[in-house]
Amino acid sequence: MIMWFKRKSEKNKNENTISKKKLTEDQKEELLGFISRKSIEVQSLTIENQARVFEEIGLAYYELGDEENAIASLEKSLQLKKTIGESFKTLLKLYNKKRAEAAESNDVDNLQTFLNKIDLLMQISKDVTRGVK
Repeated sequence: MIMWFKRKSEKNKNENTISKKKLTEDQKEELLGFISRKSIEVQSLTIENQARVFEEIGLAYYELGDEENAIASLEKSLQLKKTIGESFKTLLKLYNKKRAEAAESNDVDNLQTFLNKIDLLMQISKDVTRGVK
């Protein structure tokens, strides 16, 4: 018998979620060193290059699991240069995660904050697609 609408088991649900790889202490130290070098470097760059460096810093923080700093750096990157790339996708993931956490804890203010931020990201997506600066 074929089951068209078979429910996913808990095991399958967990496999489909985004899994974070575990970092070794050496990898963490390397990422922190990278972040500190790039943080110093960013001050002497043009705006377009600053956007790229803030994106790199944000992605490094994301890899470390430091979501707050990742969000801050990725937001700076998108403020300097609107692009739809890895920073956009990562920021959208983080916003959705924070939104879900706020919904789960019935935190209406944070829920609304992250819904608004997601709306702004969608507007950036539309602007970039249309070529609006």
